[in-house]
Amino acid sequence: MIRMKKLGFLIVLLAVFGTGCESIFGSKNDSTNEEIFDEGKIDPRLENVDGYAPVLPFWGGFDAPNDVHIGFDTFVYVTDNQGVHLLDRADLSPRRTIQLQGANAVTQDRLLNIYVSARIDTTIDKNGVPTTFNLPAVFKIKNLNGAGDLEFVDTLIFPFDDASLSTSAAQNARLNKSSSNNYENVEITGITVLADNSIYLSRRGPLNSTNQVAAPDNTVLEFSRIEVNGVSTEKMTNVRQITSLNPTNPSLRSAVRLSSVASFVTPPQRDRLTDDRSFLIAQASQSQQIDFRVLWINAVETTDGLVFQQNSSLLAQDTSQANGFLYEPGKFQLPTDIAFSGDDDAFIFVVDSETDSLYQFQSNGQEGVNPPVGADANSKKILVSFGGEGAGPKQFRNPSGVAYYRAVVYVADTGNNRIARFKLTKDFE
Repeated sequence: MIRMKKLGFLIVLLAVFGTGCESIFGSKNDSTNEEIFDEGKIDPRLENVDGYAPVLPFWGGFDAPNDVHIGFDTFVYVTDNQGVHLLDRADLSPRRTIQLQGANAVTQDRLLNIYVSARIDTTIDKNGVPTTFNLPAVFKIKNLNGAGDLEFVDTLIFPFDDASLSTSAAQNARLNKSSSNNYENVEITGITVLADNSIYLSRRGPLNSTNQVAAPDNTVLEFSRIEVNGVSTEKMTNVRQITSLNPTNPSLRSAVRLSSVASFVTPPQRDRLTDDRSFLIAQASQSQQIDFRVLWINAVETTDGLVFQQNSSLLAQDTSQANGFLYEPGKFQLPTDIAFSGDDDAFIFVVDSETDSLYQFQSNGQEGVNPPVGADANSKKILVSFGGEGAGPKQFRNPSGVAYYRAVVYVADTGNNRIARFKLTKDFE
């Protein structure tokens, strides 16, 4: 029988979280607050800027930021080596920070709960000897934005919350410090929300056998709220392991060392969001040749239930329309995060930490933006992807996170300890 004790879970919270949202950030209806939440201005010193122009100032003061997310509440959430930070969109109000060990991904559901992927120290009784394991965990946090009393409403700890490892024997088999398959070597790398407030988690790790009951480490997991007497609770349970994604052999339907997962449900919030359960994933293995490192996985309803299929349509690449494509073999080297724009543009953004670049695609997989009105009918998509190693306004060092809100792209520029912002210009020649 496994006995668990969660350690390191004492978090010092600022007294400000006990106040209401308006008392912290002001009412979103007054003129002062409208000015505060101005997205910023493009640097007037920049001339003849094509594509994405820096929105200054960039935000510093982080410790290797690795993810950024703009929530349905329109606040900005950033994870770094300190934990998770809450910011307003102009970074003018004091930041709010919750310290979490190993925080590396953050998202928000439509009920405004925050989910943070991090680590937790958990003590297990191993043959009468208390042994501490550092395990991947996802924290579900209510009212981080100050709308009420801050509360940790659920904590998912792996392997215990993996439904395919439901028995004590299966869990114990993965909690062995002398084994290369020790669950301490498993990571939750990404979180994204669906329209019904379920979440997908991307996971990677060393054990990827396909001939066992347990789901492979390299996979996508779905969690939904537990219902009691027909009423949804705050607690989450693992309802699906998407085992149709091959964990070791790259293809159009694989999950080789996943670094990110992104759904098509994202702010700005609309009256009705898609109930499509399709998603995007990024494969970040450095030891394998992977032609297609960013994949679009379609969720399709069949007579046998929901199945997950490859999106072969993205292989049809019209070079008369564009010079770059999402499914261009070898396009990426080490993609670390993906974001979907959620507006009428339906852009897909990818950051690559190896090329130190931000890439922008349309939903048909073509790279770039449409040519301006009045352009020649044969004009191709205009490339607006950019990057390169450095600390300049359009350079990055190991970018690890990307988000989008109201025409502004946010990049967690890890090596430069900053959140960079960019806005698409229309000054194309």
